[in-house]
Amino acid sequence: MPAGPDVPKDDAALRLYTFSLSHFSEKIRWALSAAGVAFVEIPWTPFFHVLRARRRGKATTVPVLETREGPVQDSTRILLWLEKHRTPFALMPQDPSERETALAIEARFDEVGEHVVRYAYSVALDDAESVARYWTTDASPLQARIIRRFFPAMRWIFRRKLRMSPANVAISRSTIEAGLAWIEAQTTSPTQRLVGDRLTVADVAAAALLAPLVCPDEHPIYGSSRYRAGIAPLVGDWQGRPAFAWVRAVYREHRGSWGARAPKVRQWIDGA
Repeated sequence: MPAGPDVPKDDAALRLYTFSLSHFSEKIRWALSAAGVAFVEIPWTPFFHVLRARRRGKATTVPVLETREGPVQDSTRILLWLEKHRTPFALMPQDPSERETALAIEARFDEVGEHVVRYAYSVALDDAESVARYWTTDASPLQARIIRRFFPAMRWIFRRKLRMSPANVAISRSTIEAGLAWIEAQTTSPTQRLVGDRLTVADVAAAALLAPLVCPDEHPIYGSSRYRAGIAPLVGDWQGRPAFAWVRAVYREHRGSWGARAPKVRQWIDGA
């Protein structure tokens, strides 16, 4: 099992609370890294995170960015906080029209990202061993035992939360396909960016929130052998799409390294 997160040495450092598996967490983890903003990531374990998240925000969602001004919950709010407090925030266009366009694209793919969760778990939850590994990537030994012991109940809760009916899964697939088609309508090559000629929050949001389906090499969970094998039945028809090539190219060109945790995370997921 991967080692726990490093303890921040600087009490004033930005702390990013995440799930390693969460693509919304990946969106902010990537945005901070790409913009050169120093932070310490503190990954939580699903289900056990609820009280911690409630103490820092109104919801139980991740990511949460802890700052000297207080906690900021929700990936869009975090981006807006960074624009205001880490000026100039390199991923936010300075031109007002381009900024508005970038934020509209970010909002579009936030919606797609919600459907990615339902669509991916529609198959993944049938594989108890794999999901238990994803959920216990950063767990303590006790937390891991509890998740494995009570996984059937947790799976039932999760399915209800996601409203995972066949009709809703079909809606999610259609929404994702519309997102892929939109990228393909906006770009003529994998190297084209969505707003202007450089990386912005629009590109990071679109690529990160589609990453659980595209499975880029640079992500230690989505790029793992176990995860790719599990998601394959859902994405086989999409592998040759230009939008998938675009996401892979954005990751390859701009994502960079997850850091020292990445090899341990991948080894844990693949059972090495």
